[in-house]
Amino acid sequence: DISEELRLREALKQKVAQLESLVHALPGVVFQARLAPEDDPTRVPALFQSPRTRDVLGYPPEALMRDPGFYYRRVHPEDRAALVALAKTALRQAGVPGRLVYRFWHGEKGDWVWLRDTLVYDGSTQLLTGFTEDVGREIAQEAAIRASEGRFRTLAETAPAIILMWREGQLVFVNRYAVELLGYDEEELKKRPIWAFVHPEDRSLVKARALARLEGKSVPSRYAFRVLTKEGRVRWLDYSAAVIDLEGRPAVLGVGLDITEAKEHELDLELFARLSEAVRRVEGLDAVLEAALEVLVEFFQCPAGALILYEEGRAWALARRGFLERIPVAPRLEPHSLVAEAMRVGGPVVVADLKADPRVRPAARPYVPSGWSAVVLPVVPGAQAVGAMLLARPGPPPTPRVVERLRFAAETVGNTVQRAALRARLRRRLDDMETIADIGYRVARQTAASEREFGALVEAIFRLPFAAAVLWARFEEDAPLRPIAARSRRGSLSPPLEGGPLLEGLAEPRVLSLKGRADPLAAWARRRGYERLWLFPLDGGGKVLGVLGAFTEGELHLRSEDRLYLSALLSEFGLALDNVRSFERVRRAQRELEDAYEKTLWGWARAVELRDQDTAGHTERVTHLALALGRALGLDEGRLTHLRRGAILHDVGKLAIPDAILLKPGRLSPEEWAVMKLHPIYAYEWLKQIPYLKEALVVPLYHQERWDGSGYPEGLKGEAIPRLARIFAVADVYDALTSDRPYRQAWPRARAVRHLGENAGRLYDPEVVEAFLGLPDGEPLG
Repeated sequence: DISEELRLREALKQKVAQLESLVHALPGVVFQARLAPEDDPTRVPALFQSPRTRDVLGYPPEALMRDPGFYYRRVHPEDRAALVALAKTALRQAGVPGRLVYRFWHGEKGDWVWLRDTLVYDGSTQLLTGFTEDVGREIAQEAAIRASEGRFRTLAETAPAIILMWREGQLVFVNRYAVELLGYDEEELKKRPIWAFVHPEDRSLVKARALARLEGKSVPSRYAFRVLTKEGRVRWLDYSAAVIDLEGRPAVLGVGLDITEAKEHELDLELFARLSEAVRRVEGLDAVLEAALEVLVEFFQCPAGALILYEEGRAWALARRGFLERIPVAPRLEPHSLVAEAMRVGGPVVVADLKADPRVRPAARPYVPSGWSAVVLPVVPGAQAVGAMLLARPGPPPTPRVVERLRFAAETVGNTVQRAALRARLRRRLDDMETIADIGYRVARQTAASEREFGALVEAIFRLPFAAAVLWARFEEDAPLRPIAARSRRGSLSPPLEGGPLLEGLAEPRVLSLKGRADPLAAWARRRGYERLWLFPLDGGGKVLGVLGAFTEGELHLRSEDRLYLSALLSEFGLALDNVRSFERVRRAQRELEDAYEKTLWGWARAVELRDQDTAGHTERVTHLALALGRALGLDEGRLTHLRRGAILHDVGKLAIPDAILLKPGRLSPEEWAVMKLHPIYAYEWLKQIPYLKEALVVPLYHQERWDGSGYPEGLKGEAIPRLARIFAVADVYDALTSDRPYRQAWPRARAVRHLGENAGRLYDPEVVEAFLGLPDGEPLG
């Protein structure tokens, strides 16, 4: 029965077919040879060569199977010994695969190809089985990779940039430039996390972007950040990165160009631009200081800062931020302070521990937090420091390059502040000049010791930092000084009646402390919180005419331009007092002259009345009534003066009328009346050469004119008659009608009033008659 044998043969046939299919499918050549462990491999022919022998080796399988040394003679001479050694090793180490890559002369290509043999020996069957594959492409790729790696390393070692590769936060490659730039050796760099070399202020950003890039997220492939060298210096990198495959795992390849100098220059320009833009938007020195300081504390990330300007050792302008705002300002620049040292050396003073520095003022030390550093620099717009800039922050002081930028900032601020100060001083000087000019204009018109007028002058002193002021003056020789004006910033003042011994005999300006003084003025000032009194004698015409007293609530320092303004102001006060005093003298002389004029006028009027006893008292009554009418009609004082003088002189022309006509008891004949009508012309002709009577002469010349034109001497009509004459005419007619005359009895007052009313608009100005009728009780109508 051979059924089992047939089954086994069929099964064997299937296995052989499977094996042949597998061998044919392999990309390389399978071969076998039978050898004893001590045999020479080069002398044993192959038992089997797979069909791909021609493709891989360029020779038919039988060529290798016939000639035992055929294969080894075509191995590259430089590789032949290694291949023989591989075979012998396999024979000695049964079951242990061995591999070798070598060169072989391809029979069809006529060129060397790269092959790789894998050999294994089975001791039980004494079969040496091998697999030969063409690895030329792989070798070429490896060669290309090696060449690429060589070029990369050459580039990496010669490029003027940091080149690195990192994976899982650790460096796996770093070039020589990075070692030199950062100051660490390669081993130190690879031992620490890559984030350790990034500046603390940039670390979180760089780490977040790097991890996001590894996760495939979209992040900027190029940006700038800072790194720290081993010595603690800051360097700026223009960094580019990409994810690469490194030995089957993702890694990051980064390239960083050192742009420190360019970045520092860019930051310098940015700082300058920001400072310029900030101060350009504001007006006034205080606003400029505040705007500049705001930029500085933000740009340098310093929570505390100050800008202080000094003049003659005193702080006069100030801007502060942070804890520095709470520190009391020293009234004078202390010689051993940080600010004084910076201004003295003309450069930065760097302080590592501000609280412990002995140059910090004792009064300021309690306000300084622990662990803060600071930099103090002079503000120098030209050859001399005018102030200081101080910036403070927690932690170590800034790097030398940042200190250099701070020096540049201080210089920029100095130039800006100088321009702002010059503008402020020019504006202040112009304002001072305008104030002085305005005061000068008012002083030129000052004619009386008016509290309101002098009070306005006193208020001009509040352009200076005084709290209150009192002006004492005397306008008579040997009279005591008395207050004529007093003002304070909070309102009006009521100082003591006299200044007392503090003021008398004052020849030079004095500054007095009011503490402990017992005089009334000092006590009065202390009750109002004033501590010091500045006394300025006011000179006019070579004599002390008054004293200006200015009070302060504490110590006060006046700058040079303040003193110039004060000096000009005091000169104007002296001129004002001298003007009032001179005006009083002139006014007294004028009053005496006017009294003489008035007496002369009344003398002429009485001369007329002496000739005509029937008109005695007429001039005085009619003058009083005319003035009452003038006031009712709104005449100013100047017009009233002309009306009074004209009224006094209205009949002076009658001195030229013969007694026979002037004193005739009965009615005048037409010829006599014609002579009588000439008395207004006589008055005008006599008096027209006297200048101060020019405006008054319209009364004696035209007081006989009538509204309808029926009067004399010119027959004027309506408003052609001067108004003063129209006013006087009503008063004159009323007094004449109510007085006895040689040719008639006096009319009752009611009849005279009725006559005026009936003839208003015909003989007399209706407006004047209406005003006459509206005169209040107590006037001549009675």
